[in-house]
Amino acid sequence: MYGDVMRSSRDVTRTSRDRASESDSEEDFQLALESIPSQSIIAQGTDSSCTDRQCDSDLLALCQGIDKDHDTLKLTEQGCEQALANLTQLNDGRPDTPQLMWRLSRIMFDKAKHNTRAGLDVKGELLDALTIAKKGESLSEGNSKSHLWYAILLGDTCKYDDTRVKLTKGLEFERQVKLSLDIDPYNSTALHLIGRYSFEVSGIKWWEAKIAATLFGSVPQSSYDEALQYFLRADELNSEWVENTLFIAKCLIALGRNNEAKSWLDRVDIQGRKMNCGPDNRA
Repeated sequence: MYGDVMRSSRDVTRTSRDRASESDSEEDFQLALESIPSQSIIAQGTDSSCTDRQCDSDLLALCQGIDKDHDTLKLTEQGCEQALANLTQLNDGRPDTPQLMWRLSRIMFDKAKHNTRAGLDVKGELLDALTIAKKGESLSEGNSKSHLWYAILLGDTCKYDDTRVKLTKGLEFERQVKLSLDIDPYNSTALHLIGRYSFEVSGIKWWEAKIAATLFGSVPQSSYDEALQYFLRADELNSEWVENTLFIAKCLIALGRNNEAKSWLDRVDIQGRKMNCGPDNRA
């Protein structure tokens, strides 16, 4: 799981109402990607129909095996190291294969999250993953996950950049997620990510807007209502995603629809209790 996904539901439910109404810090412009649940990236949109349509039969079977193993291997540091070694070898044997490159960047991302929890500096790992994801995206034609994982790495490396670079990456992030959705419109993660981008742009600070106008001649435009529509579409596909439910509530509060927001915050509490009862959270 990525970052905050493994936190206890007690933390989610205890802070949900406070987080829904608090002002967002500059770090929120990084899109808070650590909260993305990995299962939704895998589950929404089958690789064979939406992601790897240009695979030959051997490569398709190989990719399906990688994805099946990934669900287990990603959970531990040792598993990530094993998967990373295997994928690196496969990528070396099939260079410039976008179907392998986005999967390699994915496991590099997973491994970096384990190292982050261990207190290690992962800047180099994430930038290496970004480089691979970018190359994979440049070689990709009709591969939704290549666009999606390039976007994810763009967002997760924003913390190493100044505001000007963050704004530039933000525009490219938006473009890549929308390209992914053009190919696979039923991916809840992509819908959530573009919702997060719209949410942050809607609350952009005046000095960020001034820099954006200077750099690009205009300010990124969106609205809380637009962000809400993305989050609602993601909810239709993945109704148990706590973070997405929380952002629906945050949008409603920003729109002054507090009574509606309350019912969604109640859902956050219910979802949090379910998470706490799940097998991954047992003592």
